[in-house]
Amino acid sequence: VNSIKKIPTMTISKTGVKNDKKKAWQIDEELEDYLRSLPKVELHVHLDGAFDPFFLKNDLDASGDYSCLPQEIQLPWEKNKLPIREMVRECKSSLAFHSMCTCRGKRSLDEMIKCFEIFIPIVRGNLTLLEKLAHDFVKRQADQNIIYTEVRYSPHLLAENGTMFLPPGHETTSLVDPLPVVDAVTRGLRAGEKDFGVTVNQILCCLSWRPDWADDVVTLAHERRRDGPCRVVGIDIAAGEQHFDNVEYRHLSEPHCEAFRRAKDLGISVTMHAGEVGGAENVRKAVEEYGAKRIGHGYRVIQDEALMEEMARQNVHFEICPTSSVETGGWDYDVVKGKNWKKHPAVIMHENNLKLSLNSDDPAVFDTSLTWQLRIATVKMGLKQDTITQMIYHAIDAAFITEAEKNELRALVKLGKVNERRSFREMVRM
Repeated sequence: VNSIKKIPTMTISKTGVKNDKKKAWQIDEELEDYLRSLPKVELHVHLDGAFDPFFLKNDLDASGDYSCLPQEIQLPWEKNKLPIREMVRECKSSLAFHSMCTCRGKRSLDEMIKCFEIFIPIVRGNLTLLEKLAHDFVKRQADQNIIYTEVRYSPHLLAENGTMFLPPGHETTSLVDPLPVVDAVTRGLRAGEKDFGVTVNQILCCLSWRPDWADDVVTLAHERRRDGPCRVVGIDIAAGEQHFDNVEYRHLSEPHCEAFRRAKDLGISVTMHAGEVGGAENVRKAVEEYGAKRIGHGYRVIQDEALMEEMARQNVHFEICPTSSVETGGWDYDVVKGKNWKKHPAVIMHENNLKLSLNSDDPAVFDTSLTWQLRIATVKMGLKQDTITQMIYHAIDAAFITEAEKNELRALVKLGKVNERRSFREMVRM
């Protein structure tokens, strides 16, 4: 990095808005130009975690109908029910709603999931809104120069009657049809590709607390794996790691394991949340028992040096999400001493030759962006520009696409800019 050009009265917020009231850190203009212009690849971003709260609030206000929101819900780890409809009704402004839908400073995966339970009902079963949100997602990826994205979501959760948790004593709930959701999201993504010249494929998520959906996700991923553009390229299990525990949560573990054995037989690519809030052993299980080639987060792997060596030998890729690691408690730092980003698990993982990429995870829920994650990696973790670029190449290597598609992405990154907003998919056809 060249000499720092100090701009003492200006900082950049997570959304890129200039702020003259406080200093977050000094800005290196050359570094900032590099981070903004760099062609990027994002492998770990949740569509539902990227829904713009202002977009959702405007839609809700326009309809004036709060009946889409449940009166109350019961979270498995909470004693009291959450009065969703009352909470949203009491939001007198878009900023208040935005605050309710974002999770900062709580250091809890459970608190993050609670945010989803507030805004997902607005979208659930609303196919027109889903299509618009998918299109808006592509625009915001293009605005950051993200040339390729694999966006993930649970089609069942976004479908009519979809709920994240089974009621006590139930093995399933009302019939949920995920097909219209996938169709609506695909339409929005395809329109976004056409309008903004970047490429987006899909990963379908199982949910840890919904084993009854697992086999259906595998079937749907298999059926849509060649339905391009914006095809389904893989599957995941999100919203917790309880399914790894085949003793206490046997009812969650067995159906998921069975479904992922079938996915392996069908040749479906697998990435999996593991070692985020669960132990290092979950990373091993994700790879050895579920067939994962990529790990979402995986920070606890640093607790087991032998496992790190094994993951490096197997060329397992880790999808790192810096801001998320703080907010979910995935990064288990000493809260008394405070954060030392140079000791973040990602730094240790990099030093131990693990293949990493940087990702935003749930950018709306964490009020962040992929570009902001790159700022954290360079300014706070101390990673060099060459390392950031290498991580983008690692992301391309680990993407669930063909080698020809990977070569086109590598060419764009080497070029250092997007060619007139032309997607690499279009370049392949040239």
